[in-house]
Order: sequence, then structure tokens, then C-alpha cells
Amino acid sequence: MSRNGAASCGQFNSGADLTARARWRGGALRLALVVALAVSAFVAASHETRAQIGGSGGLHTIYGDFKVDESKAGGMVPISFVLVLMTDTGNVVERQSVMNETRYRFLGLREGNYDIVVESAGMTVARIRVQLFALRKTEFKQDILLEWDRLPTGKSNSKKSGTVSTADTYERTPANRALFEKASGAMKKKKFDEAAALLQKIVEADPKDHLAWTDLGTMRYALGNNTEAERSYTRALSVRPDYLAAAVNLGRLHIATKNFDRAVEVLKPAVEKYPQSADANQLLGEAYLQIGKNDDAITHFNEAVRLDPHGKADAHLRIAMLHDAAGRKDKAAAELEQFLAVRPDHPDRQKFERYIKENKRQ
Repeated sequence: MSRNGAASCGQFNSGADLTARARWRGGALRLALVVALAVSAFVAASHETRAQIGGSGGLHTIYGDFKVDESKAGGMVPISFVLVLMTDTGNVVERQSVMNETRYRFLGLREGNYDIVVESAGMTVARIRVQLFALRKTEFKQDILLEWDRLPTGKSNSKKSGTVSTADTYERTPANRALFEKASGAMKKKKFDEAAALLQKIVEADPKDHLAWTDLGTMRYALGNNTEAERSYTRALSVRPDYLAAAVNLGRLHIATKNFDRAVEVLKPAVEKYPQSADANQLLGEAYLQIGKNDDAITHFNEAVRLDPHGKADAHLRIAMLHDAAGRKDKAAAELEQFLAVRPDHPDRQKFERYIKENKRQ
């Protein structure tokens, strides 16, 4: 900042360094609006190996809205359900009782793969896979929508819809179940080579196990083998084109390796099928941004932050950068205000506030 404190309107830089800048009278000052935060959860993953440990004792949160569509029930629907949060090794982290149109929240979680099992009257009616990986404290939103219908026998049954898919489950043989448990244990101990070898055995015995293919892709990605990771994710999608986790992971991989057009090819149909996926929308927004389709990028960044205002708050920074580059500084300032409302303790708060003061519409 110049010594007299006078400043002209700030400008963002949409260059490759993903860092915005502002020019001030009397000199140039880098406005530390680190818009790269918007993609740090998936870009930095290519530079850092993580253990898929899961469990309590961490900083992260999984939460979401729980809704049951009763329009096709034709009879009694359970008053309450039980949500069981489990690690991918089968350990129960927590149980919560929920009612229709309420919100659940699992707090204090470590990074890792989780399953949210929905139970009614002691029976499993749905299972949702959640992959929780982030560089800092994160609130991950996973809505659960159940459609409760009536079977021809007259018995009621739940059918997953919207944000949940049958692609999230797979029945294995006893031998492959045992291998998968060993692979999960190896992941927990950061023995990624061992986990990959075990998962490879599973897919060789059963090439249709899309979940094993997806986890194998994640292990190969953690080991830095992007080519084989892409192959594994692609195989998972060839078996189950509707498996969201494989599409999101493959899209994230393409973005990390700067194959943005291919990321769009994977993520666009994923968003069309799962419009309520905040992850898929954010990643698609980033891919569009990188190929210069800024209007489409803003659309999907906005949708991501609408779906998950806390977990995807960094999307406000990407939108602000795009508005600033287009000369819409008042809109950029508005995005920064919304970001600070969610992240008031951000280390660059004062710099953001200076930009807002200079550019906010009066």
C-alpha cells in the first residue's frame, strides 16, 4: 500500500498463478486474494499423498438434509430413520436418529472414505459413499433423498433417488470381501502399494466391481501414477456410468493434469444426472473457467455454493475473480462479502475488505 493510503480500484488477474492482484496509487500491491483456494481441495491432492483413514478425532464435518418422498407410499411410512456413519473398513463412527425433512450432522471427522447407512426398523434401506478429503477444516454436504414406494406385494419399500444411487453399493463374493477388507486396512496404514495390489486382485476376479476400480484409481493417484489412475476410473465408469464418485474423481484428475476439455466431457453428464452434487458442479465450473467459458463457469460455481454454502464457499473467490476480469467490480465485491460472511476468520480478510470498500455499489 502507498504511504498515503490512497487506492485505485483493485483488479484481479486471471492468469495461471491463480492469484489476484490490485494496483494502488504510489505503487503496486499484491492483493492476496488466493483464488486458488477454490480448487485447493483437488489440485493440491496431486502433490500430496493422503491416508484414507476415516473415523473420529478430526476437524471435518459431514452434514445434509434428509428427506423422504412419500407421494408413492400408499400407506404408512416410518416416522424416523437411523443414519449410521461407517468407515470403509466397517467401523461404526456414530449413529443418529433422523425424521423426514430434518438435517443431520456428523462432527469431528478425519479424512477418509465413509458410508452413510440408512436404516429403518433394523433394515438397511440405503447406503451412500462419501469421500472426505481436504487440506483444511471442511464441511461436506451430502443430502439424502429417499423415495418410499409400494411394492406389488403390498409391502412398502424405499428407493433411492436424486442424490443417492444404487451405484454406491456392490455385492462381493466372500473371498473378494476379505480382500477388500485387507485393502482398506492397507489404505489406513498408508500402504498404498499393498492396497493397490489387493484391489487389483479384486478387479481381476470380478471386473464388474466398480467400487474396487474406483478405489484402485484413488490408490494409483496417491502413488503418482496418473495414467493408471485414469484407466481405473474409466473402467469403473464403463461398468457403472452412473457412479458419481468415479466421475468426480476422474474429473478432478483431469483438472489436476490440466486436461480441462476432458474434464468437461466427464463432469458435464455427471452434473446432468446428479445436479445436486456440489463437488461435480464446482469441478465443472473450474474446468469451464480454464477453457475460457466464463459464463458457464460462473453458473456452476454459483450452483456449487448454493448447494453447499459452507463447504464450497471458496467458489465465491472464483466468481469474484471472473467478475473483476470482466469489469464487474461491484459484483466481485459482493462475492467477497458473501465469502467473508461464511469465512470471517480468513487470513486475508483485511485485504478483501479493502477491495470491497473501493468497489462496492453504494
